[in-house]
Amino acid sequence: MRILPQLVTCLVLVVSACGRDEPSPDMHLAKNAGTANAGAELGDGDVRITSVDGGVDLALIGDSISGGLSEKTLSKVRSETDTGAVKGTGFGADIEKMVKGTVQSALTTRVAFPLTSIKDVRYDGRKIVFEWNGTPRMSGSMKTDNKDVLESFSADDAQRFVDAVHARKAQAR
Repeated sequence: MRILPQLVTCLVLVVSACGRDEPSPDMHLAKNAGTANAGAELGDGDVRITSVDGGVDLALIGDSISGGLSEKTLSKVRSETDTGAVKGTGFGADIEKMVKGTVQSALTTRVAFPLTSIKDVRYDGRKIVFEWNGTPRMSGSMKTDNKDVLESFSADDAQRFVDAVHARKAQAR
């Protein structure tokens, strides 16, 4: 698995979410806390799907949908950016620790939306397509390996995710 495409994807998610002129009040960035956690336990009806290459995931947990780097990718990044492994002292070591700490912090950020912000979701045979209530929550498409992130899940997983969202929305009515 190549880490760089997943890192770029996560940074694009964060930048596109933060860089909106008018941030959506129901969109938030979560630092692996609560229901947005990549490693959070799944409850009844919750679902998490991971891209075919294992780099990113999309989750329906409770009443929110979140996306970000998968737990497998996060573990690899954590080991590669472990500030405890920095050798030496002085200015250079301090900069290395700061950079690695910043990277770890940024990459554990997940974009999350409440289920109520989604009008519908479907799998069109190629990718997962979200229809939003009101203004789209994210502009542009996010890519990994020159492919839209929402195209990176297997057909079976994508349909399982869509079915879970529909079931959860039906429960909420």
